[in-house]
Amino acid sequence: MKSKEKSMLDFINICKYLLVLLLIAYVILLISKEGGTNTPIKTVNKNVLSVMGTEGMKKGTTQDLKKYYGLNADDYKGVTLYIPDDVMGVNELLIVQLTDVSQAESVEQAAQARLDTQKESFEGYGAAQTKLIRSAVLESRGDYVLLAVTKKADAVQGAYRKSL
Repeated sequence: MKSKEKSMLDFINICKYLLVLLLIAYVILLISKEGGTNTPIKTVNKNVLSVMGTEGMKKGTTQDLKKYYGLNADDYKGVTLYIPDDVMGVNELLIVQLTDVSQAESVEQAAQARLDTQKESFEGYGAAQTKLIRSAVLESRGDYVLLAVTKKADAVQGAYRKSL
């Protein structure tokens, strides 16, 4: 009877260790999945722009990226920028595919600085613009950073997340 109990205890202990190892492997898989994506920027752009549209915006240049965000397009895998097409517009889209996830913080800070500048510019007289700026989406996910200033911010965020 003693040997049967001992073998049962050994079996239970082995199962415990296997479950712990399985849990560790699962956590590692989740963490590595969050670190980056294989989604091309063209796919993310297509999905986001299909929801957001480009009304009230024009395609930004690398000089615009430098001027408004202080970022150099050559430092990243890909950049998409749409800026307001008139002085009273605030609709804006920035999608950056990072070369390395360590760049996320500096891109987010540049995007937040842009939002703060826009908020300061329109506060006091541009109520509609200020409302849009306050409801902007700024999100970093994997190797992408998104900034969207639009009435459709929630839908844009959903399309962005589904893309990744």
